[in-house]
Amino acid sequence: MDLQELVENNWADSAENYSHIVQKELDSFKKKAWAELILESAPPKEKLDILDVGTGPGFFAIILTLAGHNVTAVDCTGEMIAYARENARRSGVQPTFHVMDSHSLNFEEESFDLIVSRNVTWTLRDAEAAYREWKRVLRPDGRILIFDANWNLRFFDEEYRRKFEEDERAYMEKYGEKARLDKHGEKMDDFRRSMPMNSRLRPQWDFDALIRTGFKKIYCNVDIGARVWDEAERLKYRSRPMFMLAVEK
Repeated sequence: MDLQELVENNWADSAENYSHIVQKELDSFKKKAWAELILESAPPKEKLDILDVGTGPGFFAIILTLAGHNVTAVDCTGEMIAYARENARRSGVQPTFHVMDSHSLNFEEESFDLIVSRNVTWTLRDAEAAYREWKRVLRPDGRILIFDANWNLRFFDEEYRRKFEEDERAYMEKYGEKARLDKHGEKMDDFRRSMPMNSRLRPQWDFDALIRTGFKKIYCNVDIGARVWDEAERLKYRSRPMFMLAVEK
């Protein structure tokens, strides 16, 4: 099985669980918080043409359509797209959804004002190639917002593993054994170890890759947790803060 098949099989198997997570997010403060964070970082245009790469069960696609923008969303598995369509229907919106490889987008050059992705790059078999493709479909005055973290560096770095275990102890002391961190099982751990991005220190790696790709302006907020996470999540992920990269041609 090649890497892309491994990725697709993993997310197909995980689609239902992630859909439940997205439904809870849509019913929480995160719906407003994420929309505000994205749109204040977007190009200043009243109605944006937005591409949501790796939409999963459709959270970004839904909240940005609700905000009045034209949203196209892609994911590599039909299972994720099926849940995204259902979640969008429940929210009363109709973004355009496609099953599509994030490395090879079936869109014309310079099609989008804004490209967004959340927790996607760590799953890519060739992130630098994907960044080149996203640049191709981005308009000259457009922007890419990449949200991600060093979710799995603990599998490759002893210091990150130690900090993860400290977080786990602190989190369990406050929230109990049932709240144990990252209860994914051996199969998911094997998947995470197999993804090439997970051994790279980010966002430092992304800066270098984006510069090689030809982007001219790169801004980074290294920790957006205070904006989009609740108190429990800020403790749970304190050694793995989510960053935001804002990138322009």
